[in-house]
Amino acid sequence: MIKNSSKLICICLSTLVMASCGSSQKDKPADTTITKTETVVTVPEKQENAPAGSSFSITPDSAVLGKSKEALVKVTEATAVELQDADGKSTGAELTVKLQVTNKSTLDAKKYFSVSAADARLELDNGTAVPGNKESGNTEPEPEASSEAVWKFSLPAGTSPKKLNFFVDGTRVSVGLTKK
Repeated sequence: MIKNSSKLICICLSTLVMASCGSSQKDKPADTTITKTETVVTVPEKQENAPAGSSFSITPDSAVLGKSKEALVKVTEATAVELQDADGKSTGAELTVKLQVTNKSTLDAKKYFSVSAADARLELDNGTAVPGNKESGNTEPEPEASSEAVWKFSLPAGTSPKKLNFFVDGTRVSVGLTKK
C-alpha cells in the first residue's frame, strides 16, 4: 500500500508540476493594455481670395413712380465689390442692386410700364452719374403683380455711390445710398 500511495503521490506531483509549467504561458491572460496615440491636426483658417466688398443702406428703401403712381420700386439690397488689377491697384468697383418692382394698377386699368436699368442713373460722390446694366430678372410686372431684378453699375476708382435715380413715365424719384 505504501508503494501504491507513493506512486499516487508521484503522479499527483508530476501532474502538478506539468500543469504549473504548461500553464505559465497558456493560462496567462493576454496583454490587454491598449496604447492610444492621439494626433492633433491644426487646420489653418481658410483665407478667401475674394475681393473686398461693402454693403449699403438705402433710404428710403422704396419709390413710387409714374403719373398715376402705378410703379413701386423697392431696393432690397445694394452691395459693392472692389475691382483690382493684377498688381493690386484699384480699378473701381461694381455695385449690385437688387430690386422688387410692383405694378400697383388694377387688372381693369391694365397699365403697363418698364423700369429700365439703362434709364436709371447712379449719382456718385464726385457729381457724375453712371447708367446701369440689367443683369437678370424682370422690371415689367403685370398689373397687381411683382417681379424681381438685379442691376449692375460700374463705378470708377475712388468714387462712392450717393443716390440712385429711377425714371418712369416722365417722373423721377431718388433713393439715397450710404455705406454701412
